[in-house]
Amino acid sequence: MQRRLLRRSLIICTCTLILCSPLEAEIWNTDDLPVVLTPARLKQSRSEVPASVSVIDRDMIIASGLKEIPELFRLIPGTSVGARDGWNYVVSYHGTNYRDSRRMQVLIDGRSVYQSGLATVDWSDIPITIHDIERIEVVRGPSSASYGANAFLGVINIITRHPTDVNAYEANILNGTENTENYRLSYADEMLNGNVRVTLASIQDDGFDIDKNGSERFDSKSSKIINSRYETLVNNYSISLGAGYKTGEITDDFADEDVTQPNTKTDDYYLSTKIEKEISELHQLAFRYNFSAQKQTHRWTVEVPPFFIGLNNNPAPLVLADANEDLRVNRQDIDLQDTYIWNDKLKTVAGIHLKKSRVSSETFYGKTLSTNNYQIFFNIEKNVIENLTINTGGSFEYEQDIGKSFSPRVALHYHFDKNHSLRAIYSEAIRTPDLLETSANWTYTARNVRPANNGQTQGKLILSANGNPDLKPEKIESREIGYYGNFNQYHLQWDVKIFFDQLEQLISNSISLERFNPVNSGNLKQSGIETEIDYRPNRKWLIHFSYAYIKSKAYSNSDQAFTPNTETTFTPKNSASALLSYKTDDNIQISFSQYYAREIGTSQNKYSRSDMRVSKTISFKDSEIEFSYSGQFRHDEDSELLSSNIYKDDFRQFIGINLRY
Repeated sequence: MQRRLLRRSLIICTCTLILCSPLEAEIWNTDDLPVVLTPARLKQSRSEVPASVSVIDRDMIIASGLKEIPELFRLIPGTSVGARDGWNYVVSYHGTNYRDSRRMQVLIDGRSVYQSGLATVDWSDIPITIHDIERIEVVRGPSSASYGANAFLGVINIITRHPTDVNAYEANILNGTENTENYRLSYADEMLNGNVRVTLASIQDDGFDIDKNGSERFDSKSSKIINSRYETLVNNYSISLGAGYKTGEITDDFADEDVTQPNTKTDDYYLSTKIEKEISELHQLAFRYNFSAQKQTHRWTVEVPPFFIGLNNNPAPLVLADANEDLRVNRQDIDLQDTYIWNDKLKTVAGIHLKKSRVSSETFYGKTLSTNNYQIFFNIEKNVIENLTINTGGSFEYEQDIGKSFSPRVALHYHFDKNHSLRAIYSEAIRTPDLLETSANWTYTARNVRPANNGQTQGKLILSANGNPDLKPEKIESREIGYYGNFNQYHLQWDVKIFFDQLEQLISNSISLERFNPVNSGNLKQSGIETEIDYRPNRKWLIHFSYAYIKSKAYSNSDQAFTPNTETTFTPKNSASALLSYKTDDNIQISFSQYYAREIGTSQNKYSRSDMRVSKTISFKDSEIEFSYSGQFRHDEDSELLSSNIYKDDFRQFIGINLRY
């Protein structure tokens, strides 16, 4: 292992020395090409990025008529989306394990919302609304070279609206099926020599209707959100501040032993700071500090035989007891990045990232745990000859209790011209085991036992589980060949990708108390093709299409328990999406979209849905009001992802009013 790490390090460092021969400096390339920022932490045109990238811009968000942020990723080729509950979405590029969003890095304005304590992205607890989003960049492929461990299958970077791009006052109302009631107010103005935006929102709905037996589901959500963004420029320093808070409650279904509903109340808050220093038009330093925290209060009453909680002397056949799954999580991130444009043929990015995670739970850990992560990253883009560019990058990383790792990426681009390129990419990435997998001390404390015997009002569940401290990081090796074309004379972009991925040491088994057995027993091979077309002939039309074919084979080369279906059921063999939108001269917009995936979910269902949105905008002197109608129709009678996720009605409808002043 150490020899492989040393060999890869020498290869990358040798390439770096060869490519970094000094040349005269010139300014940024300012050609009018679609640019992205996420893949290499560097401003690049889409024909140069060392990855497959998709962009969901504000026009697509509006035209889709979607109300849930995770559902936007149905528009991205190869991305699997499913709702485990009415409040719990799972989003993953190329699918794999359906239990959690555990192999994707998700950023909001560069701030990670990945919860390393439980290795997941909790989409219901992200304190922004879909109206706050300006654009989303999705890196479709391993990105540990830029973003470290846990950018395993890809990166989702959600970029919120700049205060100067927002109307002074905005109000949004959406009502509809499942008792949906969403309300939002936004205010933007100049303040303290800068610009500020503040959003207040209330979101709620009832989730799924019934389970597979026809019984009522309890998976509603209700939350209140406030977030803000402040931007200012002081001398040569660009300063960005963000803050947000979300409080809410979700309901959960009764288990056999539950007497009261095991509902969860959650409080989330974050603070983000970014300072950029323009040393020159060629040299930039950026510093980030992010802090986020979450408090979950999850308490309920159960009815169990007393010996279940270790009270063998209690003569009652059943006793009542109070249980909890309370959890506190916080993380701090410090990021320092240096970007240098040597000339129009050589650009470099290098930096360090420090992360501290802390988690506390009586039930899951029995105490407070913390872990530290240290990362050094770099990326070099070099135009070797006239039409050939090489992009090398890597991440050296050390995580407490896990050890050292190195994740390289090498990409070659052949440019037919500035708008069209062929790419060949090799990359590696890891996902480090989370604290629950390695350090769990999982058991339930039963309190307020009644009736009590001899004053014994507290017990411990006889069933318990412990983490596996010997777990190794999950690994992926990815190879892809692709083409990107920007047919600017037709206002059309086309991307196609052929890929071959090998995933090893996967931690695939169910993470539940009854079957807690985290081991590196899974392996997965994935190959296929995916394509994406974005066509906008003029300001009236928007046409977007995506398709992916993925072949998956899961297997084990050890004697550890492994169920292949856990790594394949969330990966549809065929999936596609289409979005068509047209604006008339009198401010009417008509949009149609179609989503398809098969097979997907534990019941190997298909997912086929057609959406429609119609809106009318009426303009006044200094303001405008928009009335909208959205409908979503399921063409199949299958459940979503899990067998008990069922809506009674195939047709869901929503009415919206948007006021901008």
